Amino acid sequence: MFKKAAVLAVSCGALWVGCGVDPEMENEEIVSNLVEAGFRVDDLLIADGKVYVGRDAHVTLEASREMLQSLDESSEQYRTTNQVGTGVTKICVNPTPDFNTYSMLSQGLDLAIANYNERGLRLTFARGPSTGCTANITAQTTTGTGGSAGFPSGGLPYGIINIGTGLQAYSADVNEHVITHELGHAIGFRHTDYYNRSISCGAGGDEGDAGVGAIHIPGTPTTATVGGSVMNSCFRSTETGEWTSSDITALDALYGTGGVAACSTYSFTSYRGQNGTQIRCSCPATSSGTVWGTDIYTDDSNACAAAVHAGAIASSGGTVTVVIQPGQGSYAASTRNGITTLSYGAWPGSFTFTNTTPVQACSTYDFTSYRGQNGTQIRCSCPATSSGTVWGTDIYTDDSNACAAGVHAGAIASSGGTMTVTIRPGQSSYTASTRNGITTLSYGAWAGSFSTSP
Repeated sequence: MFKKAAVLAVSCGALWVGCGVDPEMENEEIVSNLVEAGFRVDDLLIADGKVYVGRDAHVTLEASREMLQSLDESSEQYRTTNQVGTGVTKICVNPTPDFNTYSMLSQGLDLAIANYNERGLRLTFARGPSTGCTANITAQTTTGTGGSAGFPSGGLPYGIINIGTGLQAYSADVNEHVITHELGHAIGFRHTDYYNRSISCGAGGDEGDAGVGAIHIPGTPTTATVGGSVMNSCFRSTETGEWTSSDITALDALYGTGGVAACSTYSFTSYRGQNGTQIRCSCPATSSGTVWGTDIYTDDSNACAAAVHAGAIASSGGTVTVVIQPGQGSYAASTRNGITTLSYGAWPGSFTFTNTTPVQACSTYDFTSYRGQNGTQIRCSCPATSSGTVWGTDIYTDDSNACAAGVHAGAIASSGGTMTVTIRPGQSSYTASTRNGITTLSYGAWAGSFSTSP
């Protein structure tokens, strides 16, 4: 992905050379395979010994060979070999030490991961290092203000995303947009405007349909527009980093309910600290299982039995969305829907289910304990609030009174209500202001922040 109207050289790190393989001959085969598959020669790029489609999607030899295989006639919109297989449930994105030195890139990665996890897909993403990973992607830096990645092969996501260090000069939202885009390539998405790059870039032609390389996803537009998708070829400095409605349709088509993995394949304890992450999974008929808690359950509980207890599904089974939650001081026992749960004391991790998730008081959360979990969203409630110590405007220090900050930001009225607190990185300074009857204070550098929204 590139900045609109910018002419940039792609730099993609070290040349990969297989043992005993002539890289020039390998690239010739990749180009030959892509042309045979239907890609246009003038939209293929060789840079740093690698072949790219649309300037930012690296194609390996294996992936190019898979594109020549016959299309599997199924309800899926991409061939299984060009999607991430169902054996992959948790993709860990591991930033390099150099990547972590760029605050905007680092924040953008957290927000991009949150983008995917908020959709409740059969795939979840985590910032590494983490446990329980069934696939890994390395996030590394490159020059310029663009990014590059590649397409899946062998049922696995592409293993590297390259993000330009020039993006440090852009907003967190733009970084979120670019990294979300490159992760999209890594799990199988083409450019929305592949047929006419000039729509988002101001110049450029057709990358090539390829028959198997750019299959239209039903329910999404067949014509691209500026700002119409995170997967447009080029980005603008005003990008918000958020999904459009057509992006959501495409995500659901490829990785939504049609390919939901069984809840039993997930180790929910491996998601500790990734609070707010949503995992969509399926349950068979369930009439028993060991569960601790009521409404909010220990993360080693039987998820399907807990879902029946919570009323998220019937005992006959179904699909649920598990929401990772912080550990609790205690868990209460109860009997519901034929499932009896046990009580327990303090435990380091929990989960709930969408549509049944209880909203706790914001005052019960210590938001300073979420530092580094940028992008994590916590839904909580506030009583009537007319005062409280708050530092900052729109972005607040993480030791501020959350409910007073919510009133100040306009996320809730002074009469109280429910809001979402989003964990943000620390800032170099915080500005004072008066809004909605709440006066906040200024402050210098602080290690953690949050923002609020309705």
